[in-house]
Amino acid sequence: MAALHLVPTDVTGTATTPASEKPPFRPRGRAPVTLRELGPDEFDVLDAVFAGLSDHSRYLRFHGATPRLRGAVRRKLAAVDGRRHLAVAAFGPDGEPIGIARLISLGLRDAELAIEVVDAWQGRGVGRRLLAAVAVLGREQCYSRLVADVLTENTGMRVLLASVLPILTVETDGYETTLTADLRAGHPAFVAA
Repeated sequence: MAALHLVPTDVTGTATTPASEKPPFRPRGRAPVTLRELGPDEFDVLDAVFAGLSDHSRYLRFHGATPRLRGAVRRKLAAVDGRRHLAVAAFGPDGEPIGIARLISLGLRDAELAIEVVDAWQGRGVGRRLLAAVAVLGREQCYSRLVADVLTENTGMRVLLASVLPILTVETDGYETTLTADLRAGHPAFVAA
């Protein structure tokens, strides 16, 4: 697996080194994609990724019909601080945002994991790279467990999570499945990143 390259950012989300200095990865059948950490209040990235999700993808991501992000949810998703709320975004060859993976603290060592990739880029490895990148950041911030609540019908996400992260437990409660991953365990999908 190729090394993961993140573009460092300052607290405002501005790249501190040009993206051209960090080699992007090339998803299957697509032009190069760059990953970078998000900074606080990058509403434009959040809005662009949300706009690229179909109604069905929004349903799978937000566990219900979500025609638009309401103010409080939108503000919470943009409140990245680099410690209690980490986020990595993927950008297509023209700089357009195409996906976000995030961790939001659930306490001292646990964090909630969420990921979304715009429909046009799904199934091309972008989600896998985002997931690996945010897992590396979580590990660097001393999180030991990631918790992902996924609709039980979202087989693709459950398979992706299990293929990238060392899953400890899987609990299904009707329509929702909770997967818990152990970041302390070495796992080839993100340790070498």
